[in-house]
Amino acid sequence: MARKALCIGINNYPGTHMDLQGCVNDAQDWTDVLQSRGFVISALLDQQATKAAMMSAMRDLINNAVAGIV
Repeated sequence: MARKALCIGINNYPGTHMDLQGCVNDAQDWTDVLQSRGFVISALLDQQATKAAMMSAMRDLINNAVAGIV
């Protein structure tokens, strides 16, 4: 059974002057590191990372968790 992870990176906050830099890069870097260690990654970046998408991805990750997988 594969180990799984969810990486979320949001730089762009539409309608504000509070955009960030580096969050998407960090999420992509973590994706690369975790994949190299055998993880299956789900990633949500910027516009993909809606509240509904994040809640769904977290719910899927939790609901599909298997005891003993570390």
